[in-house]
Amino acid sequence: MASTLRHRWAALSPREAGERRPPVPPGRRPGLTRRARLVYSALGVAAILLVWQVLALVVNPVFVASPAATAVALARLAWEGRLWIELAITLKRLVLGLALGASAGWALGVLAGLEPRVRSFFEPVRWVVMTIPAVVIAMLAMLWFGLGDRTVIFMVAVIVFPTMFVNTVSGVLSIDTRLIEMGHVYRFPRRLMLTEVYLPGVASPALAGLTLAAGIGVRAVVLGEVLAAMSGIGHAFSRAHSWLETEELFAWIVVLVGLMGLIEFAALRPLRRRALSWREGRE
Repeated sequence: MASTLRHRWAALSPREAGERRPPVPPGRRPGLTRRARLVYSALGVAAILLVWQVLALVVNPVFVASPAATAVALARLAWEGRLWIELAITLKRLVLGLALGASAGWALGVLAGLEPRVRSFFEPVRWVVMTIPAVVIAMLAMLWFGLGDRTVIFMVAVIVFPTMFVNTVSGVLSIDTRLIEMGHVYRFPRRLMLTEVYLPGVASPALAGLTLAAGIGVRAVVLGEVLAAMSGIGHAFSRAHSWLETEELFAWIVVLVGLMGLIEFAALRPLRRRALSWREGRE
């Protein structure tokens, strides 16, 4: 089929266009230049380090390790190889749990957005999962699966599912109904409706949900490793806490922050840019 649904939309008569075209989006708010953003971000990091250093000076070192002591502990963990081993274990659990929970949330979210009966069916499920505290989910997972990978992966999948589900449903419901109606009028095949209307419409909300789910997943995997694993960053964090190894404990906190930054800037942000360019290319 030569013309797409959006080409049909653009070909409407002027009168129809005035009545049926969506309003022109407002202009973007003026923002900072790339250099200014980097400068302000650096100032924010410097402020965090300054507050951290002040706390380390006025508080007992048993409770707050200084940035310098934390850096030394982090370098020692990297030199000994423990950093890379624990990081790899945690990343494996996080990726598997996030893949299961996010894919299920996306698939069921699309289905629920398209079908009100499915949406009504899953609404109590979503509400129950979001209401149960993460530690309770951990206890149930330990009861069902024991200690180890399966418990942690299950925890991550269950905890991130509602976020992905809600964002995907919102994305489907936010698609302009006039585009859908026009597709039905011109009898566009399902494949074309999927690629020209539904997928572009749901891409941004779904990726926003994936970003939130990744942040929630990092916290969930650490909690799972603290409670139900004998390896990973969470277990190392718990061990450092038990032995009052404050420098190592703070070093693992820095690793977690770095892990979330790696996921955001190396994976999610490029994915969002590609999805946005793909959507704009189809418009």
